[in-house]
Amino acid sequence: MAGDGRRGDGTPATHPRGRTGESGERGASAAVRALRSRLGASPTVGNLAWRVGELLHHTRTERRPGRVDAGRLDGLHGGPDVPTYPVEEPESDPLSPAPAPGVVQPVLTVEDVTDVTGAHCVADPFLFCGDGEWHCFFEVYAHYREPTAVVAHATSEDGADWSYDRVVLATDDHLSYPYVFRWRGEQYMVPDAWSKDPANPAPVTLYRAREFPYGWERVAEILAPPADLHDATLFRWEGRWWALLGDGRDVHAYHATTLDGAWTAHDANPVVSGRPAGGRPGGRPVVRDDRVLAFYQDGNDHYGGAVRAYEITALTPDTYRDRPASETPVLSASDETLGWRSGFAHQFDPWYDGEGWWCAVDGNPGLGWQATGDHHWAIGMFRA
Repeated sequence: MAGDGRRGDGTPATHPRGRTGESGERGASAAVRALRSRLGASPTVGNLAWRVGELLHHTRTERRPGRVDAGRLDGLHGGPDVPTYPVEEPESDPLSPAPAPGVVQPVLTVEDVTDVTGAHCVADPFLFCGDGEWHCFFEVYAHYREPTAVVAHATSEDGADWSYDRVVLATDDHLSYPYVFRWRGEQYMVPDAWSKDPANPAPVTLYRAREFPYGWERVAEILAPPADLHDATLFRWEGRWWALLGDGRDVHAYHATTLDGAWTAHDANPVVSGRPAGGRPGGRPVVRDDRVLAFYQDGNDHYGGAVRAYEITALTPDTYRDRPASETPVLSASDETLGWRSGFAHQFDPWYDGEGWWCAVDGNPGLGWQATGDHHWAIGMFRA
């Protein structure tokens, strides 16, 4: 999610990762910029501004549980390889999700976080369902902390009423996009690590759980991106491992025969060029026997504007072709003036539950963020 960039005058910078609102500085008036220049260097004032933004957009009411019992999914997702591989799912795709009926949104906010001092938001949710319980891994961002982001964990019995657990992975780097999956009976995570030095991008590192969902140990640095590429999204396709990464305009692909082995750059990298409507991964793909449905962030208007689905129609070491799977975004900001996703939306993680799709999403407010800060992301549950 959000990077940790500030200019020398204390105002938020458009970070090289594009994680801060790219249209922010253009949209802020000269008066607002001047005020932030004066006050932005103060953590006390900055934290107060963020809290005002949360009060403005985040409503907290009693949640109503009872949506999707995790126990019934064990038969669907209880195998050794879950869920980024061809599995038996309905032919329908999760292309038209909506807020889950009866679930108070958002389901997780920064107010749930108990062990990160000065945390400002939560974002980038990835689900995992197993042993009769829903798990959610996500980024916790704290602007004035080092590192500025860590990976945390929450649990739920029904996917609607969530209980925050704790931070489960922290390194010297800013961590986000905690992509989690199971392969050959073991759980793995590939978080996105952000380097403050764009000339030396952080490697893509594979972690394995010694005891799920805790105790993540480093397995290997599987990729060394040649540029500032992010949000590595892994899946199996036709006997190979594949990874997609992006910078908001271009998509790069890599492949390997084994998960922790040597990864090779696609012969045609970047496989997608100059496509802000789909130039950076935005969630877990749906992999079938005959096709892959990939989700990319749409940054045409501004960073984090929406998520679009693309059907990958050709994928070999020297070919890549995809096409839009629908005319409209899979996920976009709401039409409300106020609200937790009234301005931005950039993450989509769909899980088939036997009757439909249970989807973790994130969102960020629109109104007032120039003054209160642009990191008010929260996490919700959608149904497709």
